[in-house]
Amino acid sequence: MVMVLNKRLMRILKENKLRYLGILVLIILGSYTFIVAAGLSQNLAVLVTTFTEDHVQEDLSFSTDRPISDVAELENKFDALIEEYMSFDAKLSDTLTLRLLSETKKVNIPAIIEGRTLSRPGEILLDPAFAEANGYSIGSQIKAQDKTFTVVGFVSLPHYIYPLKNVNDILYSPKEFGVGVINREEFSDIDNAASIYSVKFNDRTRSLNMQAVELRKYLQVKGFTVSNWIDIMNNKRARIVWASITGMKTMSVPVPAAMFLLSSLIIGIMFWRIIRRESVIIGTLYAQGYRRRELMRHYMAIPLVLAFAGGMIGSLFALPSIEPMVMAMISYYNVPVPGIELSFLNVMIGILTPMIFLGLSSYMVIRSELKKSPAELMKGDKQKAKVNALERAFKLERFKFSTKFRLREQFRSISRLVFLLLGVTSASVLMLFGFTVLNSMNHVFKTSDVYLFEYEYTFRDLQYGEAPDGAETFNAGKFYPENNEEIEFYITGIEPDSTLVILKDNKGNVIPNNQTNITKSLANRLGIKAGDTVTFINKEDGKPHTFHIDAVAESYIEQFIYVPIDEFNKKMELPEDSYIGLFSTKELDIPDEKLSGTKSMSQLPEAMDEFMGQMISMVALMTIVSSVVALIILYLVTSLAIEENRNTISLFKVFGYRRGEIRSLILNSSTFVVVTGFLIGIPVAVASMGSLYGYLGNLINLVLPPIVSPIYVIISFAAIMLTYQLSKCMCAKNIDTVSMSEALKAGTE
Repeated sequence: MVMVLNKRLMRILKENKLRYLGILVLIILGSYTFIVAAGLSQNLAVLVTTFTEDHVQEDLSFSTDRPISDVAELENKFDALIEEYMSFDAKLSDTLTLRLLSETKKVNIPAIIEGRTLSRPGEILLDPAFAEANGYSIGSQIKAQDKTFTVVGFVSLPHYIYPLKNVNDILYSPKEFGVGVINREEFSDIDNAASIYSVKFNDRTRSLNMQAVELRKYLQVKGFTVSNWIDIMNNKRARIVWASITGMKTMSVPVPAAMFLLSSLIIGIMFWRIIRRESVIIGTLYAQGYRRRELMRHYMAIPLVLAFAGGMIGSLFALPSIEPMVMAMISYYNVPVPGIELSFLNVMIGILTPMIFLGLSSYMVIRSELKKSPAELMKGDKQKAKVNALERAFKLERFKFSTKFRLREQFRSISRLVFLLLGVTSASVLMLFGFTVLNSMNHVFKTSDVYLFEYEYTFRDLQYGEAPDGAETFNAGKFYPENNEEIEFYITGIEPDSTLVILKDNKGNVIPNNQTNITKSLANRLGIKAGDTVTFINKEDGKPHTFHIDAVAESYIEQFIYVPIDEFNKKMELPEDSYIGLFSTKELDIPDEKLSGTKSMSQLPEAMDEFMGQMISMVALMTIVSSVVALIILYLVTSLAIEENRNTISLFKVFGYRRGEIRSLILNSSTFVVVTGFLIGIPVAVASMGSLYGYLGNLINLVLPPIVSPIYVIISFAAIMLTYQLSKCMCAKNIDTVSMSEALKAGTE
């Protein structure tokens, strides 16, 4: 008897092979996505954590106006590792800068990823992205600061994982900036090199902010003027990689879960309909002596086999994909890769999860039907003609026949309607997700008109007096909200009549700079609105300062609070005419030894183009995947509709309907649902992206606005509708195979 059921199982699979193949592909995609995303994020997390711990990533760095004579005493007093290193920006050309750093032994220890360590004068280690972008290989020569160095290896640095030129930049281009490590002795004849101290606290139980404040106060008491104070938690060179890892971990769960849920829903609907359609056969099998558990095993075999096969195939495809994807990410972040770990647990989850999802959904559906008695099952399904509340509410009698037929097709199969709606919405969200990221990044970096200056200069020490012609002064300090040290932002004092920083409200009106303004991204992050009075802690001295927010500026490029510079200096107890930086419309002749950083706005477009090139590839991949998902769902729903309407299709043929008319009635009945599902997907995509952006904004000083471009909406809609048309073409031949005799057979039965 079991052999008979097994033969019937194979017959069911062969009769609906495309339908089950579609379900299998969904499971493969879900399993593949989970294993790859989880493997990628876990490997990156392990690589970054191991690297930063083994090579002693700094907690903070700073510069002083004179050397610290007794570093060992300072280390003992604050239970920390403190090491001085030298830094100098060598201009290789008008557009290319190489930052030379001295080799360190205690903090930010270089990791050699290829080649060998430094052993003699005239040697240099380069970061690999810079070397590749500019054609430097091991053994080649590079001329910097009137010296010729031999490249002996490639290096990763814990404080330059994402090698930004300036700590507050967001994007970088290795064609414009890179990092090299040389022996400290090489700096003996390099004038104006900066001396920087790196600090790693040994006590990890105490607040790092409080330890930093104590260290800074002690240095000030000893008469040191401290500048360039940068802590690692808010240093984008180290934190952006964690934002990427967190984003991948966040996405490794919902996308596969959505695939598995869709597959479970499909399986549930299909088996519910198969059992209802085969109720007479099941009743007969009952009467012949088959037990309920035997029939349960029979009908459960298909979903479990599909789930296991899909999980296995997804795993087999995913495992070899992890290493090249990790290496692709590492090419953007400078981290050594001693090896890639493949998680057996992730593989098991990728296989067992679809089996649990599909097994439970199928079990619940099959069990509910098999609870009926054999006599009740043998009577067949008598609920097909029932008119539900939704059908009555629409009063279909007022429509013409074709419209009435299409609406009734949807209303009399609520489960199929819900599945189609959810499926199209999910595919639309996935497609819009990629386009929204692309558009948001493009909007933030290419359409922002807040900053009208070309150069930004930041000094090592406070400057006094008026700004040069074509420039404006600014002052700035780092702050964080009370009781939340992890959120850091700048409060910047600018000239009250500034023409180089133009803030606007949500209506496009210019906001005056003689008041306190907050950018929208920071306002959203902190839950602040115009008119609020807020208190923030100055990171430099740990003192609280109160500000009254006058307006919220429609700006996402950075998270800032802007106040008039005179008010800022007064609150911070700084000299009235002091400033720490200049905004300028032209290049200024400022000695390098006086500067801690220089930013050129003209360098942003090239870095943006490189970044957007990667984004476009990701969006293209997401569009293809979402189109495949949509095609599978639409095909499954359409094939189900044809299967359930075989008698109706046969009657249409008997009544003389032409082939095109029958196709139109059956295949076009889902058009309204497809369009509705896509429209629902738009706000869902925006809401989900807003949540993700806010979450990642807690890790880096950037919150993107979830902006959906009408052009991308049209492109996505066209892709969904094209997929819909393709699914109809695939199913059209199934209509043609229905013979007129089926209606006569049904009448005889």
